[in-house]
Amino acid sequence: MTITYLFRSSGTGHSIETLFGVIQQEVGKSLPVNHVRLPHISQGIRSVWKNLRFVIRQRFNSIVHITGDVHYTVLVLSSSRTILTIHDCITLEKHRNAPLQYAFFWCFWFYLPVRRAAAVTVVSEKSRQELIHYLGRIAEKAIVVSNAYQPAFTYHPGSFNKEKPTLLQIGTASHKNLLRLTAALDGIACKLIIIGPLSESVTDELIARQIAYENHTNLSQAEILQMYVRCDIVLFVSTYEGFGMPILEANAVGRAVVTSDRSPMREVAANAALLVDPTDVTAIQKGIQRVIDDDDYRQALIEEGLRNAANYTVDVVAARYLPIYQKIGCKPT
Repeated sequence: MTITYLFRSSGTGHSIETLFGVIQQEVGKSLPVNHVRLPHISQGIRSVWKNLRFVIRQRFNSIVHITGDVHYTVLVLSSSRTILTIHDCITLEKHRNAPLQYAFFWCFWFYLPVRRAAAVTVVSEKSRQELIHYLGRIAEKAIVVSNAYQPAFTYHPGSFNKEKPTLLQIGTASHKNLLRLTAALDGIACKLIIIGPLSESVTDELIARQIAYENHTNLSQAEILQMYVRCDIVLFVSTYEGFGMPILEANAVGRAVVTSDRSPMREVAANAALLVDPTDVTAIQKGIQRVIDDDDYRQALIEEGLRNAANYTVDVVAARYLPIYQKIGCKPT
C-alpha cells in the first residue's frame, strides 16, 4: 500500500513540508510514496471547508499521513488508514483565554482528529504530555517520533571570533523570547543575525541597546544554512516549543548552542548545549558569556553536538515511522 503525505497549502509555511519531503524520500526506499498539497491556507471556515472538499474528491486508496497543522482533514479520511502527526499544542495555548475559539480548535483540530486517526505521532515527549493534558486519555495513543534535521546541514568547521562573535537567532514569534535575549546582549560585543520578521518593539530595543544586528526574512534552506556557517553561536532561548530544530541544525553544522532549560529543548539538546532559564535575563547573559570566554567548554559542546546530531538523521527518523505504517496495513516492497 502507498503512503500519501498530506501537506499544507503553499504559503502556510515550509519547515514541516521540507522535513517530511526528505522523510518521504527515505521511506520511499522501502514503500511506495507520494504527496498531496492542500489548495488553501486554513484561515477561516470557508477555506477549511474547501480543503475538506478537496480531500474528499481525492478518494485516497492509500495510507494518508497528515504531516502539518491541518489535523481536521482526518475527519473526512478513512479512520483505519490515517496517521496524524502533531507538532505542538500552541494553537490551544494561544486561544485559552478566548472560549469560543478554544472550543472550536479543541474539538476540530485536536480531540476529534486524535480520536479518529488510526495512529497519532508527536515530535517530543513534551508534546505528548501536553496533548494528554488537553485531551485526556484518548491522547495516550500518541507515539513519540522525533523530527530529523535536513541532510544539507553538515559539519562546517570555523574559527571562533572571540572579540566580536556572530550570534544567530532563528525565529521571531513572541515565544522566541527576543526582548529578553536583547536585554541579555546589552554590553556583550557581538553581531546578532535574526531570521524572521521583527516587531517594532524588538527593533526599538536593539537600537536603544546599540546591538549590531542583521535581519533576514524569506530565506531559502541554502541561505539559512549559510547563516549557521557564518555564525559562532546559535541562540535558542525560547519559552515554548514543540521540538527545537535549530538546536540540531547547529549541532550538525558544528556550532555551540545556548538554549532554554525547558522541555523539549533540554531533551533535544542532551549534553550538546548550555541550558539557561529563559525568563532570567542575567542567566541568559552569563550563559552566552561563558560560551564566548571558555574555549574548552565551547569545543566540548561542539563535539557533543556532532554526536547528538547523529541520533536525528533522516534515516534514523524514517526507520521509526516504518513500523507504524506497516502496523496499519503496509508491507515493504
